[in-house]
Amino acid sequence: MRRATPPPESVVAGWYENASLLDSYSIDLNSSKQDSMRMLATRTVGDPPAWIKALVAVRDAMVTPFGVKTSGEVRASRADTDRVDFFPVQWEGNDEIVLGEDDRHLDFRLSLLRRYSPTGTQLIATTIVHSHNALGLTYLNVIRPFHYLVVRAHLAQFARAQ
Repeated sequence: MRRATPPPESVVAGWYENASLLDSYSIDLNSSKQDSMRMLATRTVGDPPAWIKALVAVRDAMVTPFGVKTSGEVRASRADTDRVDFFPVQWEGNDEIVLGEDDRHLDFRLSLLRRYSPTGTQLIATTIVHSHNALGLTYLNVIRPFHYLVVRAHLAQFARAQ
């Protein structure tokens, strides 16, 4: 797993400008895999380790008094077919899926993009967040260090399982 440049070919590239958070990480994919992007997303974020589940539970408990949606509220707002774990699917194509949620405090997107090249196939995870107010920016700054750990852990777990 390595840091990557946010891919210009992503459907969320228009979100890069003025983002409160923008990062990308990539892993090499086994080129023999021809999974759908939904399957790749499920394998990437669908079965988090216990420590990530605990972090999400702590996050949910902390944000409830501030009117920020909990993971349970986000999950309940969509049918199973319209989400991956609790992340709503915003867009899905042959080589990219975009998960995310909009809130009055911030808007969040996670793009998982499969990129083919002569040297192999990569999965690039790009996170983009736009804060709308002081609460959104404060929340983002509190979770930012955990975000980096969680994204890298999900990708590393996926890479090991291939």
